[in-house]
Amino acid sequence: MPRPIVKAGKSIAALAAIVAASATAGAVLGGGPSSTPAPPTAAESAATAPAVGAHTAGDARLLPLHEFEEALRRQTDFRALPTGDAVTGPDPYVVRALPGAPGTQRLVSILRGAAQVVLLDADLRVTSRAATPRAPTGLAVADNGDIFVSSELTPVIARYRVTSAGLQPTGTLTLPATTGVRAVRDLVAGDGAGLLYAADEIGGRLLTLRLSPGDPAPTLGLAATPGAIAVGHGPFRLARVGNRLLVDCLLDHTIVVFRIGKDGAPGQELARVRHDGPLWSFDAVTPDDDHLLLLVGGVEDHPLDRTGGSFGYIDSFLTVYRVDTRAPAPPVRLSVTNLSALGVVTPKVVSGRLDPDGSLRAAVTGYATSPLLFLTFAKDLRAQPSVVTRELVPGTTSMVTRADGTLVFADPLLDAWVSPSSSAAADGPRVVPVRQAMDAPPTASPSSADVAARVGEALLFTTLMAPWNRSDGPLSRFTCETCHFEMYGDGRTHHTGRGDVHATTKPLRGLFNNRPHFSRALDPDLTVVANSEFRVAGARSDHDPWFTVRVDDFPWLRWLGVTDPSLPPLALRKALMTALMRLGHAPNPAVTPGGHFTERERQGAALFRDRCESCHQARLASDDPASRLPFAQWEAVVMTDADPLVWGAAEYRQTGVVPYVHESGARVPSLRRLYKKFPYFTNGSAQDLDAVLTRARFDGNAFWHDGGPAGASQRFFDPEEIQRLRAFLDLL
Repeated sequence: MPRPIVKAGKSIAALAAIVAASATAGAVLGGGPSSTPAPPTAAESAATAPAVGAHTAGDARLLPLHEFEEALRRQTDFRALPTGDAVTGPDPYVVRALPGAPGTQRLVSILRGAAQVVLLDADLRVTSRAATPRAPTGLAVADNGDIFVSSELTPVIARYRVTSAGLQPTGTLTLPATTGVRAVRDLVAGDGAGLLYAADEIGGRLLTLRLSPGDPAPTLGLAATPGAIAVGHGPFRLARVGNRLLVDCLLDHTIVVFRIGKDGAPGQELARVRHDGPLWSFDAVTPDDDHLLLLVGGVEDHPLDRTGGSFGYIDSFLTVYRVDTRAPAPPVRLSVTNLSALGVVTPKVVSGRLDPDGSLRAAVTGYATSPLLFLTFAKDLRAQPSVVTRELVPGTTSMVTRADGTLVFADPLLDAWVSPSSSAAADGPRVVPVRQAMDAPPTASPSSADVAARVGEALLFTTLMAPWNRSDGPLSRFTCETCHFEMYGDGRTHHTGRGDVHATTKPLRGLFNNRPHFSRALDPDLTVVANSEFRVAGARSDHDPWFTVRVDDFPWLRWLGVTDPSLPPLALRKALMTALMRLGHAPNPAVTPGGHFTERERQGAALFRDRCESCHQARLASDDPASRLPFAQWEAVVMTDADPLVWGAAEYRQTGVVPYVHESGARVPSLRRLYKKFPYFTNGSAQDLDAVLTRARFDGNAFWHDGGPAGASQRFFDPEEIQRLRAFLDLL
């Protein structure tokens, strides 16, 4: 049976109930219309701003939020926090067209949060659905109609066919442990049945999978050992264009282009496109047999600038390259378009096509913003494109063009499928929520806490937190996700604006039990985090961060359940806090819930206890020493979906990783989900975990991660100890 769309496990329901019951800060959302006709500018509000501690822990306006947060923490069992894959709704993540006769309008889509694959008809109604591996992220449709689904949390690939009875599972493939593959982030079908290309996000590899021929069977098999090519850190998107295969490595800020050989295997590497920041989307077209035109949607190709007290040079851009596919050669940059200046931020959807006259057309939209842009480039591609804008909604991650030319988008932010209007004069876009598409029976209105969490998610992922930002010069229109992709990291080590101090990007997941927050630990709780984010995000917008949002200005908020006409400043901050409280880490694909340590993992745990845990402590709450668990309890907690242990502490340490972000060193960071945190150390100087462990040295109870004082008594971890520690760290 398919899993239910609304997942309310005991821990999720308990957390939601606690949030809803805590009334110390008043209503989560609401407050009626604001008496202020427009948000005040910084100059206009200067006379009334608090004189002491404004936007800090000393701001008296934040007292209700401090009380709300402390009340919630007292009632929360940190052993039972929900996992991050189970709290943001059904999340339609990818949508694809099915092959068929001309005029066929059927689509297939995956629900990342509900672990389902669904069949959509021409009216975007769900006509059939089937269960998938947990947290599906990869969806491939082969020329013969086979549908393949993969997951970021498991090495299982599931296959389906559409029959007269609807979607039918036709087998699963579990990649053998000998491959070292723990999960498959994305899939693309090869030229021919039974050939798949897969992105191993954790291992940094591109895999070629050849399925055993034969009729559909309950268990799929491999015809040969998977081919594997190391491509870089965090490969998460794939595309095949003829006999070229493209891989987007998020954490390396690189797109790699391969030639596919006659045997179907990717072989010669043709080009690498690298930017100074993450690349979220891409597409490619072939103007001739020897070239690709590569369209890339990503952050501005410029070092992030923090010297102005905010974030500079992180607008969103569309860049077009010409790639010579005859032999390896540097790609040629042809065109650069500032999308943020056109109203599109964090573009996760880029689609290109060539017209018969040789002009290039692109459709681009941003996860953070509403506009959908249609750009037309002249044949030489060097002039700025002409632009036509249509209104869409934020939150789109995937687009498909139907046979009749209409566009359909998957939108996990609104938990819906969306189709834009055909003209600027028409009504707004069509939004079909998942429940409506499934003809699900009506449910009670969502609680104020659930609405708050959805608004908080929008504050993290859209420009709602700083809607007046500009894009001229170093100024940028951006969101939290510009640097925290899906609330993890972006692979950057950026200049902090303080002396020679640089810092890697930290995840925004798992903050609820991990305070004080960030490397300098200057935000003691989530109340201050929320207020600080509003202040820093809009620091150069000439507007006061203490503003009210009018829903008429952002009508898509109604799709999140907002019924009030406005959201006042305190409600906005409480919504952001509520989202961060719920946004935990996803389960670790290396862990088998209910399982046991292997002998090597057990040895690594003991070594970690003796050498590492005095700093990276097994605490349920980083600022509560009493929550530290004894070694005898580690296995039972680690081998769970959630593993709520922080593996950090609230204290500062100086371990040789310089320059220090704070005069006392750096706050001991959490070690959860290390494969998402590349590069390592505060200064980003370690490129992998082996480098972290190789550089460690210790002398009695003294420990240095790097650059410890010279001394004959110091020792390092030997190769066997490094392997044991790696085995244990992979579980965290």
